[in-house]
Amino acid sequence: MGRCTFAMLARTCSALSEASLDVLWSELDSLRPLASCIYAANSMPLSDELTIEADDDTRPDFSVFDKYAHRVRKLDLSGQQRFLRRNGGYPSLTEDLGALLYYPLNSPLLPNLRHLAWAPGMGLNLLRHLLGPHLLSLKIPSHRWSSASTLFALTKIPGLCPKIRSLTLQVHSWDGHIDSELTQSTHCISRVIGSWAKLEELDCNPMTSEGLLHLSGMKSLRILRLQVNTASVIELPPDSLSFPSLHTFQFQTDTLDTAITLMKAMNSYPTSLKIDVFAGRSRRGTCSPEVVGVLLCLVSRDASYRELRHFSLNLPFLLGDNPDNVSEMLRPLFACRELRTLSIRMSSPFTLGDDDLETMAHAWRLLEEIELIDLRPRITTHTPPLPPPPLPLNPQLPLPPIATAGLGHPNLAPQPSVINITTQQHAVPIMPLPLANAGQANQFPYLPVFTIPPPVFPAFPPPDLFFPIRSRTAEITFRGLISLLKLCPNLYYFDLALDATKLDDLQGDKPGGGVCNRLVKYARLIDSPIGDPEVVARILMDILPELDPLAGPSALLPAPPQNMPPHNMAPQRWNIVRQKMMEYRHNARHGTPQPVGQI
Repeated sequence: MGRCTFAMLARTCSALSEASLDVLWSELDSLRPLASCIYAANSMPLSDELTIEADDDTRPDFSVFDKYAHRVRKLDLSGQQRFLRRNGGYPSLTEDLGALLYYPLNSPLLPNLRHLAWAPGMGLNLLRHLLGPHLLSLKIPSHRWSSASTLFALTKIPGLCPKIRSLTLQVHSWDGHIDSELTQSTHCISRVIGSWAKLEELDCNPMTSEGLLHLSGMKSLRILRLQVNTASVIELPPDSLSFPSLHTFQFQTDTLDTAITLMKAMNSYPTSLKIDVFAGRSRRGTCSPEVVGVLLCLVSRDASYRELRHFSLNLPFLLGDNPDNVSEMLRPLFACRELRTLSIRMSSPFTLGDDDLETMAHAWRLLEEIELIDLRPRITTHTPPLPPPPLPLNPQLPLPPIATAGLGHPNLAPQPSVINITTQQHAVPIMPLPLANAGQANQFPYLPVFTIPPPVFPAFPPPDLFFPIRSRTAEITFRGLISLLKLCPNLYYFDLALDATKLDDLQGDKPGGGVCNRLVKYARLIDSPIGDPEVVARILMDILPELDPLAGPSALLPAPPQNMPPHNMAPQRWNIVRQKMMEYRHNARHGTPQPVGQI
């Protein structure tokens, strides 16, 4: 049920009123609803005829506030949820919190609060009014270090909420900080975090070596996310970090050498490991494929009795003139036979062919997700138009040209205002927009009334002829993809550059040779080169019958509003592939005979 339903029940059903109010007030993303309780009960009305002055002897009314405050379990003041949902600015936290502190209310203000996310950049001294003994999760996503106020406030937090299980503490130094301030903040953070003996999840920025050693002995710690630098790991002896209960470890570092030092210090590794290396130009001296090999050898050590199931690596630009072969670089990980998910993000040119992909699939037969993401800047390429279809026996007048202005990528330079594309360049007819898009119907004309239309499927506006794609060169063909699907039957997502122009010997009734995966529903194909859309659609329907080639979490653009066609920036040929696949599914569902050679 939605919030409107609970609000109606709270007003109209006495039996469910209290339970409905608990649901409505259990999670808040602003203090405004609570502050409104104070405003409404303690503000006197003003009119043009009569001015009522406040009586200083009048006792404030807390009854409305007390009715709702105890119901709040989760408070997210980070502003992100409110901003994304309502497309507005950050709420005025200082005004609302000031209203709550105007009167001597009980402390903490929300006695049953369990989860709190603080507003980025807000002073920590105001935080104390929301901290209570029942708080289990505290998130301070971003705070600038101040030698006086931050040191004072941080040291008070553990005593106000001693039961914390999940903690995010990101305290950053000001630009141009001096070394003494950085050292002071690092020691303070380490000391504060060490105050909670039963932490289960921690996300924080650099700690001291002593702080890391303390964390490694905590038996309750299961999830750890760190930002580490050379100073925080340089003094760690090899095999000095145990982490007995850790199952997820993610860390960001400035150099590959720092990552290697940290990995050497770990006595055992968790089942999930993510390494992000962000090296600037001044630190690229040691960023080479050989150094990456040393890091991966450490990751894969003791693989015979330790199960690494999830691995992610974000690499900086590597030295060298030749593209790096991903399969050769990842060879040390072949010993990790239990790998389920693999994500590699590279800023350097790389290669990966069909044989390389098959070798990787042989090593990781339990693979469920694989991503090979190119972090280099996107380039602009020219997508050639489709050849015109054969004219019908009774030629008809062409439809008006379709204007595609404004469909370019929002972060690219403006494209020519209008590009005329006639319908003869489309392999499938243009469908009318849904009713929600009736205002744009002049750009997408209906079919002539004397034409028998095919089944109506969701259609996309025709794309711009200039379309941003990734810089990587596609070397994997459908043969390599079929080998991956055959050797890894549990695969349900992939992000690989696929060359869909090489379609030789794949145009029969069963191009997959019996390989069929129904788990993959989403995959990154939108920026892959493509040949004949109809042949590609038949191949995908044979090997990936549940796939939607233009949907999923890794599509080029974020999901558009509900009243807009999804993924309207899809390349023209992949758009046709999707239309064909939906036609095949529709016909198979309704028993419509297929033309010879189609599924």
